[in-house]
Amino acid sequence: MSTGIETWSQSMLDIGAMYPFPGTEMIWVIIGFVTWIGWHVIQFKRENKLYEEEEKSFENKDKLMAAMKLSAAETLDEEMKAHSNSLK
Repeated sequence: MSTGIETWSQSMLDIGAMYPFPGTEMIWVIIGFVTWIGWHVIQFKRENKLYEEEEKSFENKDKLMAAMKLSAAETLDEEMKAHSNSLK
């Protein structure tokens, strides 16, 4: 595989572009920017949907208190006791 350049002492302007698709840089920047913004919009919508689902699941105050007790447990034994009490 050769670059086709035999000597590097010639003018670089005479050689031309060393990469494919010269002149399309701005198009690629725009495509990248649109993709980046689009990803953020999609991620924002998905996270809001997940947040709303979690919020609905904790509307019941008893479930919320049980979840808070489980998350506050410092040891596995405390967590198991809190979990068994929440099932009763």
